Amino acid sequence: MSASTLFFGGEIVTVDPERPSADAVFVDDGTIVHVGRLSDAEAMADENTERVDLNGAVLLPGFIDAHSHPLWAAKTRGAPVVDIRAETVPTFDAVLAKIERRVAAATPGEHLLFFGLDAQLHDGFQALTRDWLDQIAPDNPLGVQTSNCHALYMNSAGFAACGIAADTPTPTGSVIERDPSGRPNGKIAEAITWKALETFYEAWGDDRLNAEFKATIDDFIANGITTTTEHLYLPFYRAYYDAALKQGWPMPRIAAYQQAVTPDMAVEDMNIGPDRLWMAGVKIHADGSPFIGNIWLTEPYLENDITRARMGLGSGHTGGVNYPMEFFEAMVRNYVGQGWQMTIHTQGDRTIDMVLDLLETVLAEQPRPDHRFRLEHCALMRDDQITRCLELGVIGSFFINHITHWGGPIEDVLFGPERAAHYVPAGGAAQAGMRISLHADTPMTDPSCLELMQAAMTRRAADGRCVGPGQRMQAMDALKAITIDAAYQIKKENVLGSITPGKHADFVILAENPLNVAADALRTIEIQQTWLAGKKVWTNARI
Repeated sequence: MSASTLFFGGEIVTVDPERPSADAVFVDDGTIVHVGRLSDAEAMADENTERVDLNGAVLLPGFIDAHSHPLWAAKTRGAPVVDIRAETVPTFDAVLAKIERRVAAATPGEHLLFFGLDAQLHDGFQALTRDWLDQIAPDNPLGVQTSNCHALYMNSAGFAACGIAADTPTPTGSVIERDPSGRPNGKIAEAITWKALETFYEAWGDDRLNAEFKATIDDFIANGITTTTEHLYLPFYRAYYDAALKQGWPMPRIAAYQQAVTPDMAVEDMNIGPDRLWMAGVKIHADGSPFIGNIWLTEPYLENDITRARMGLGSGHTGGVNYPMEFFEAMVRNYVGQGWQMTIHTQGDRTIDMVLDLLETVLAEQPRPDHRFRLEHCALMRDDQITRCLELGVIGSFFINHITHWGGPIEDVLFGPERAAHYVPAGGAAQAGMRISLHADTPMTDPSCLELMQAAMTRRAADGRCVGPGQRMQAMDALKAITIDAAYQIKKENVLGSITPGKHADFVILAENPLNVAADALRTIEIQQTWLAGKKVWTNARI
């Protein structure tokens, strides 16, 4: 007999406007069969039905983080990677001390990697150089990755291990900073960064990666996240996901977006089901990170010690894009022409103009009524660009945790109060009618959809200030952005994102209703259980 489950005895928030609440939910063989009256659900049950009394708790659809990197996060987090994020190591001097202690304990030739260097948040920050790192670690390949993930500092042994020398050409879409002789001076950025990091990960072997991958997957599930994305998917990732599924890990459903750095990449068409791992589309980085200065702006960065000395930005710096326009256009045309959903990393407002201009041209030539073209992060999206997105059918996924973690520097040292007030304008986009999503972009920030809701509704920075009160979201809009509207963005709204008959039985059980809790307390709501495909895959140890 098929496995059936009856949920009752608590509040049921369906996120389905056709049936916003219910007394009971009946699940059969991993699919939602009934949402409505308990008496009707009881009529469907038999002696084998599992009855789950919510005891006053709240049943919601499983959370969806529409832009993340579970496998990449596993590579970046956990030993032997050393965590130097400002939240754990607050000063630059303490960062240097931690690096020196780890080098002193290393064996000769051991690959050493540190994650989380932050020009805005590390007090006393100084840009690292190759020569400086050579003095610290002459005998070990050493890399120090920025907290925004877009840049990497290395010593000479690190460059040698990664095969980057003075005569190495800079790949299109990448940065290798060099001294006047052409020798790499210590810093690389964008696509070559992620390629270089693979040298460190590979040196540690698959046993380490598999252990960290399991820990990362468990973290998503423990936070009630039943669907997410792998937004820099590469073909060799398939083996790790296949192994995880075969071992029966309680893995969230994964929408893969394959990373494109050339116009002629072969995209892996896959669908491991039902709806467990599938190729959803293609990801391109049009620009970089606001925190290292390589996004394209209409108005320049502010000029101060942090932007000039720490970030190395010149007067009137407006940044730029990653690719020459002809190269970028070839990529977009090719993958749109193949029918893939496109997700484009766009932070600067001038970058967004460029992408929307190109998309308008391409769609006029190759009409696709339901393209669901996505802009990722949308840091400095303007109101007129929100309007234009709506006209073109473009949707935005908003990295709202920029406000939570970097809100103070965004307002004070990077862009000023006026632009900060509209930074990551999730509230304005939702109010205008865009079906937005919110994301944590793990490993840049930790996976928690309740934290995303709180950030979107409060826009509260780490120092307590509210950055852009006019962009705060309403509770239901924020909940939709981590459930049904996030499902829409990955083209799975017919099977995910709400408690609706016919959809997958993916649920999170909370101690309180996030629609009724004070916005400042959302992240503290107790997550009691996570259900995936009708099976309980995580429960709070206290229950």
